[in-house]
Amino acid sequence: MSSNTHITDSFKSVKRAGCKLAVKKDVTEEPPVSKQTSEDLVLLKQFDLTLEFGPCVGITRLERWERAEKHGLNPPPEVRDLVVKHRDNPEYLEW
Repeated sequence: MSSNTHITDSFKSVKRAGCKLAVKKDVTEEPPVSKQTSEDLVLLKQFDLTLEFGPCVGITRLERWERAEKHGLNPPPEVRDLVVKHRDNPEYLEW
């Protein structure tokens, strides 16, 4: 093997015609989150992370809120109001 050989001498490069990256044209963007929605989700996250109201694994926020109320733990009523108001939005129901 001579010292002036190149890898392309053994392996010829093949250029493909029209090889372009696929670009998604149907990019669906999520609607911008309003300030109120953001504040609501922060309140719900605080409720999720407060251990005083019991464990939150395997149950919805509403079930956890009702369980905390049943045991006299005084969960924030705003949490229940938000969850009931947004029943069809999974972002509000589960953490």
